[in-house]
Amino acid sequence: MSAPDFYFAVNAIFRHIHDCYGRESLIAYWRGLGEEYYRRRVERWKAGGPQALAADWREYFAAEPQAEVEVAVADGGVELDVKVCPAIKHLRDQGREIVPYFCEHCDHVGGAMAEAAGYRFQRQGGSGSCRQQFLPSPPIKESD
Repeated sequence: MSAPDFYFAVNAIFRHIHDCYGRESLIAYWRGLGEEYYRRRVERWKAGGPQALAADWREYFAAEPQAEVEVAVADGGVELDVKVCPAIKHLRDQGREIVPYFCEHCDHVGGAMAEAAGYRFQRQGGSGSCRQQFLPSPPIKESD
């Protein structure tokens, strides 16, 4: 992205979809981004495993203005320690009202991406700093 004013549009799009079409439509939009728009990123994650997933997030956040994020590979997955979320910081610095469900987009976009790549996603925190994990999905047990 690398253009912080883009966050104004993101925040407005989330509000518009939520207010005009409802929460379920917003979640469907987010999941669609993860499943369709980011398909090539997910393919790289699947092909390269946790190292590729970590490299992708390092590259992504290196281009995001004011982001402070540490990325680590651990236990077959990847952890993002988002100390300063660039979107939240920019919106706050510019005095914008942030939709209260803004951070949920990471749950649904990241969750859809994780699932497509064979991981599961979880997030703790929000509102400007959080911890996100892409954890290996447990193998599916075959029934007898």
